[in-house]
Amino acid sequence: MTSYNYSYIFKYIIIGDMGVEKKFMNDCPHTIGVEFGTRIIEVGSQKIKLQIWDTGR
Repeated sequence: MTSYNYSYIFKYIIIGDMGVEKKFMNDCPHTIGVEFGTRIIEVGSQKIKLQIWDTGR
């Protein structure tokens, strides 16, 4: 049996060509292919897992 330590999961996919300024920080390198990140945050008493996919071609 799989146990999860979060109540919800949200998946965000950022789609766009490389170099079209999808980034939010000026010193971030360009995405070539796919970058993936995950983080669990707490909102009130709920734990929420965020999955962020950044694509570039």
